[in-house]
Amino acid sequence: MPKQSKFWKYFFIFLASIVGLIFTFFLIFFIYYLAQLRYGNSETKKKITSEYERIFSTDINKDAPQDTTDYKKFVRKYNPTQGNTNAKVTIITFLDFQCPYCQTSYPTFSHVIEKYKPVIQVVFKNLPLTDIHPDAIAAALASTCASEQNKFWEFYDQAFTNKKLDSDSLYNYATNIGLEMTKFDTCYKSQKYETNIEQDLTDAVNIGLRGTPTYLVNGEVVEGSISAEDWDKLIIKNLNK
Repeated sequence: MPKQSKFWKYFFIFLASIVGLIFTFFLIFFIYYLAQLRYGNSETKKKITSEYERIFSTDINKDAPQDTTDYKKFVRKYNPTQGNTNAKVTIITFLDFQCPYCQTSYPTFSHVIEKYKPVIQVVFKNLPLTDIHPDAIAAALASTCASEQNKFWEFYDQAFTNKKLDSDSLYNYATNIGLEMTKFDTCYKSQKYETNIEQDLTDAVNIGLRGTPTYLVNGEVVEGSISAEDWDKLIIKNLNK
């Protein structure tokens, strides 16, 4: 075989080996990342979550999220809901229990839920931004354990009414709403539903959310606190479509 042909043969073998190594390295890294996200310890998960949180807490110039027609795909089986399951208007809420704007919005939104409950469905999704709200993740975890006992909305009312999210307060809320405390304690300490919270966070990233509170009203993105009058207009507009 001519020397030149041998050179190119070995060159392409070498090149293919390099490409194969790069691909293998990337694949291993990707598998490791997914494994850590799903099965890693709390510290690892916190680091991964922080990468998402930078989108919400630091990118103030990010474009507003676009409305989405396929909003129902973000309604997960584990997400707490209330209202009419066959409602013409679906409101998906992304909230952080420690977010001051979410706390300010709570009375108005509660009034909206009560007023329009026969014609709307409300879906709750946790979006705890722990970089700026360090107690939010604990409250989110506690809320999922209340949901396990079908008392999420009672816990939601306690947390947003009292606004205290230390461990003692979370346990007091659980007691106040009549949870079976041994079951709650085991659920909370094991962070049983942490992956559900991570899925809500991933959904928020995929939609392009910039912060809390954010609502999807039949797919229309509504950011921040809005008045009762604006809620009236928004819901009636969707009911009349």
